[in-house]
Amino acid sequence: MELYQLRTFVAVAEEAHLTRAAERLFISQPAVSAHIKALEEELGVALFTRSSRGMQLTREGQALRAQAEAALKSVGELFTQARALRENLTGELKVALNTDPELLRMRRLMDALRVAHPKLQVHLPQSASNLIIEEVRAGRLDGGFAFVAEPASANLSPELTCLHLDTTSLHVVAPPAWAERLNACTWSDLAQEAWVWFTDACPCRSLLERQLLPYVNEVNKVAVTDYEGTLKALVTSGAGLGLMHRDEALGWERTGEVCIWPHDKLPIGICFLTRSDRASDPAILAVSKALREVWGLTSGESAPEAG
Repeated sequence: MELYQLRTFVAVAEEAHLTRAAERLFISQPAVSAHIKALEEELGVALFTRSSRGMQLTREGQALRAQAEAALKSVGELFTQARALRENLTGELKVALNTDPELLRMRRLMDALRVAHPKLQVHLPQSASNLIIEEVRAGRLDGGFAFVAEPASANLSPELTCLHLDTTSLHVVAPPAWAERLNACTWSDLAQEAWVWFTDACPCRSLLERQLLPYVNEVNKVAVTDYEGTLKALVTSGAGLGLMHRDEALGWERTGEVCIWPHDKLPIGICFLTRSDRASDPAILAVSKALREVWGLTSGESAPEAG
């Protein structure tokens, strides 16, 4: 049963005439007849009889008319409420960024939110993935972006909802002077070098440990940081190797600040996290809807992994 069939049923009942109902609905008279016929077949009862005075409701039609009108009223109220939420959503939303806003498509996201909810204020603090995950879980952030090693089976708190937006890759980077030397290296060779390392909770650390620890008992760590600016400065100065996501690594390679190890890369998910108990919060729903539009996801879908 379709809503347009109910609208046609009610219009014919009120007008008692096919032509007047068609004019009221801005459709053709054959279309009105087809709607009524399809509805009668689905319900298994005759709704109208034709007479010299036009279309007359049958006893069954009279009994069902009130319910059809009530159903249409409920749908109208639903759309009215949705429109009010869309137009009147206000307040502040704190959403943390874990990396370059361009990679996260923030300009497009903010444009979509401004169009749909012009009164909603969005604050965008910058932090590291592991800190963002904890701040969202604790309720100090409304939501946040994070790199997640394996989004499909992420070992995240059940208090969190994880929307997988896309998959990027992490690349080993070194000082530009290492380019020729780096080209001949394997994971076994890299395991012997000094590294600008990550804190325990950073998802990059677990990915890197899988590659290096089969070859060494302990990684040589010259520094520990989750801040990309510090990592780049230390790698560029020759302190050691580092791991950066694709877009930043390529950008810094183009400017001659680092060189990229060409033989392997580590996939990692770009995710948006919220608390599960806020799933019905209008502001969270608004951001989730805008994210799905910006990242080309249908309802209930996560992004396919990039090749």
